[in-house]
Amino acid sequence: MFTKRLLVSILCAHLALTPTTGAWAAQDLATESLNLNLPSMGAVAGTELSPAEEQALGEEMMRQIRGDPSYLNDSETLEYLNRLGYKLVSVSDTHTYNFFFYPLIDHSLNAFAIPGGFIAVHTGLIVAAQSESELAGVIAHEVGHVSQRHIARMIDAQKGNAALTLGSFLLALLAARAGSGQAATALAVGGQAAMIQNQLSYSRSAEREADRVGLTSLTRAGFDPKGMENFFMRLQQNNRYYEAAAPAYLLTHPLTVERISDMENRTRQLGARTHKDSLDFVLIQQRMRVLQETKRDGWLKVINEMKQDLADAKDNRRKTALTYGLSVVSRKLNLKEDAIRYANQAVSLGGNNAILLKNQSEVLFLFGNNSDKNRALQMAKRLVANNPLSEMAVKLYASELYDLKRYEETLKFMRSQQAMTQSNPSYHAINARCYRALKQMSRHYMAVGDMYMAQGDKRAAEYQYNLAQQANDGDYYTMSQVDGKLRSVRADIIAEEKLKDR
Repeated sequence: MFTKRLLVSILCAHLALTPTTGAWAAQDLATESLNLNLPSMGAVAGTELSPAEEQALGEEMMRQIRGDPSYLNDSETLEYLNRLGYKLVSVSDTHTYNFFFYPLIDHSLNAFAIPGGFIAVHTGLIVAAQSESELAGVIAHEVGHVSQRHIARMIDAQKGNAALTLGSFLLALLAARAGSGQAATALAVGGQAAMIQNQLSYSRSAEREADRVGLTSLTRAGFDPKGMENFFMRLQQNNRYYEAAAPAYLLTHPLTVERISDMENRTRQLGARTHKDSLDFVLIQQRMRVLQETKRDGWLKVINEMKQDLADAKDNRRKTALTYGLSVVSRKLNLKEDAIRYANQAVSLGGNNAILLKNQSEVLFLFGNNSDKNRALQMAKRLVANNPLSEMAVKLYASELYDLKRYEETLKFMRSQQAMTQSNPSYHAINARCYRALKQMSRHYMAVGDMYMAQGDKRAAEYQYNLAQQANDGDYYTMSQVDGKLRSVRADIIAEEKLKDR
């Protein structure tokens, strides 16, 4: 689980705490650490964090989150969540942040924002949502917190508090948002625990404001505003069964009768809307049922449940989604013929949907013969032609070209594709693999360095550029590029160190 694996090590490394007995004590702390390379935020209380400073904090926290196994780097899910998220952002009144929406493997009902517009959605929430409007409602609420600068204000209020450093407060913030109240409280010192926990939770006024802003965006984007109301009402109704172990979402998002009532009134004022769930939504739900499991026993349980659900399914959309899910889980279980059969059936049921077509190409390429692989490659090529701005499609075609050892062709394709820019780490990761296969090591190390730069990890980038310089097997132009990048990143690191010393 995200909080157990990452946050215990964060706390131990950052505060030199000793974990107590229980689930946390079993974690291998030797391999886990967090070194928040925080930018200077200034020391004067009352000086509100600028959006650029907030973005810098968020990017540094995201660098750590991306390194955790619970971060689900899944093209289909990332593309869907960001398309859904930006549908809401585009009709909101905020244009300050570069939002990024991402999934975390966790069965709990939770979503949270960290500084800078980075919004996590737990796989359990995606699976449990009873409609796309419910999922959109939770995301719209989190976008509301970001756009109204609630997190920035929370951090700003902490500046004058001697109980915690900025780094410790951000760690506690992440712990609380991700669902570990125990970890967040451990960051408090002595009698400060209650005060710190209070500061980590949104105020009631902030919750009402996020509801109001979120409901407006939800309605403008064409979703049913009752989706937000229905989700929070269900949380409230179920809360009495949790007793001490309340859902993580409720620990930082106070849910009161007054707030539910206010939401109901606003929903009535906005009027009823009908929104039909997209096929992508139900496909991603079934995909998350599979990917949130990490062991064979879990996949066996899922495949049996999906088969029963498919037998009971009435409408074509649900049959399509479940058939697709069966292909995904069959692939996990290495059931080759089943994976291909279900993939073909899902396309027959659902038509030319990009997620279905990607899966069909993938399983045919993975499990088929050489003739099948070439057919799968042509399917991937058509998918890119029909979806030129889809990173999911571009990654599929590039990976299949690479696996066929067509490295030069892969590099040429990456230069011409439109979905990924050079600010995208994946762009450089694909190039790096090709250069390594071609034994062009200076270009390989330079591409890896570019990948780290795109992730905001300048020290790792410096190391890779240094390796590229040492390899020294590129032409004059390549080596000049390496030298320039190395000088530039070293200058940036020195400048940042000087800022910290002020």
